Amino acid sequence: MFTTGRTAKRVVLPALLALAVALTGCTGDYEQVLRPPRADVAGISVVAVFPFASWSSDPGLARALTEGVLRSLRDSGWYEIIPPEQVESVMARWRVDSRQVTGGDIAREIAAELGADGFVVGIADYYFEDVSLDVPYPYRSGQPESVSWRVDQRTSVTVGMQAQLVNVHTGLVVHRWSGQRTAEVIEVRQLIWWSAEPPPRSALPPTHRRDIPKAREQAIQKAVDAFTADLLPRYEWVRSEPDGQ
Repeated sequence: MFTTGRTAKRVVLPALLALAVALTGCTGDYEQVLRPPRADVAGISVVAVFPFASWSSDPGLARALTEGVLRSLRDSGWYEIIPPEQVESVMARWRVDSRQVTGGDIAREIAAELGADGFVVGIADYYFEDVSLDVPYPYRSGQPESVSWRVDQRTSVTVGMQAQLVNVHTGLVVHRWSGQRTAEVIEVRQLIWWSAEPPPRSALPPTHRRDIPKAREQAIQKAVDAFTADLLPRYEWVRSEPDGQ
């Protein structure tokens, strides 16, 4: 019989605890209390994160999302994460790949063999990037008669994923998320144009892709945060009870 009512673990986050002590000392009315994850993760202490399947045009997106989810759960201190090389080693022995574990049945058997209480499977299902220039606009520096023109370059990346956490003991999906997240990097670019008249198209600079990696990284982090938000412990401010009550 599996145990599903484990005692909640305490997570010590020194910086936040120090802040809580400082603020409590100042106000005397509130204290910061650690709350468990919003999702029903009772009985899930050890987690296996399987490599995400790749259904997008970016061949590296699945691995980046996998690593992001693994890192987020591990760094929370709430779960023990099985090393990914152990997960991949058992998958290789079973001769299955990331596409074959997304359904959950095979993943559940492998996770049980690894001694996990829960497992995460997911799919990287969308990737889109775009670089464009906005409408140029005049910019006046210190001298009123001096006019220069600028244009904003917008670099955006959108990533999509599906992911779920499954309880190994019950087979139930305890948390699921599917969606897309976009990140945008804006660079102000100076035009070589000083006339009061708007610049022609020929005066606009060519776009570049140097900001794609930054926007991609931010979009991936947003998607990871959206999935793990309800799986992580969080701190809440609560009114402290007076002494003697």
